[in-house]
Amino acid sequence: MPAGAVGLVVSAAPGAGRLPIAPARVLLAEQAGPLERVRALSACSAVQFEAVYAPLLSALADYVQRLPCARQPEQTILHARLRAAERALARRRGAILPPDAGSERVAREADLWTYAVFSLALLRRLAREFAPWSIVLWSAHDRPLGRWQPRSAPCGLAGVKGVAAYSLRPETGPPGADWTPLVAGALLPGAALNWLWREPGVMSVWQQALSSDLPPEIAPLFADS
Repeated sequence: MPAGAVGLVVSAAPGAGRLPIAPARVLLAEQAGPLERVRALSACSAVQFEAVYAPLLSALADYVQRLPCARQPEQTILHARLRAAERALARRRGAILPPDAGSERVAREADLWTYAVFSLALLRRLAREFAPWSIVLWSAHDRPLGRWQPRSAPCGLAGVKGVAAYSLRPETGPPGADWTPLVAGALLPGAALNWLWREPGVMSVWQQALSSDLPPEIAPLFADS
């Protein structure tokens, strides 16, 4: 089974097909190829990568675990999002952001635009990935801990006290409210949020793109995402 595949984890019965909660480092190790390509395409220093890229990758892995991607259930959300980041970062290399800006501004904001593109590839419309699934949490002693709900456990599956595993079955109810902006703000490292706040133009585009239509400045970078 290729890295990122989820296998047969969806079950009609809560007792079957459970997946253990895994540490972020284990989940990211399973994605070594895409992760290394993202690192190279970021074109940033090792210090910058460890300060703002690595914490977001770790936080996302912890949050999504091995949940299937809504559009491609044979892949995990984590694998699909890393591949989306690869594509977007590769296109970013040939783009001038913001368009029609002076060379001084383009140079000043270059690294931040690259990070904005990276983080949007990981986080954009994340709530939609969870909408198809009803997620039941389980303790290490095989006791059900109830359904996971973003409003009651905003740190994701792994953030629930006592959780050891989870199981999935198709969600039959209507989609809930889009919680993407709230969770994105929680997953983003503080240094990255401060960086975005210092450039209101980039922040405005980033905030809009999290849940709404992509602003024209960056839409071509996400054409097939």
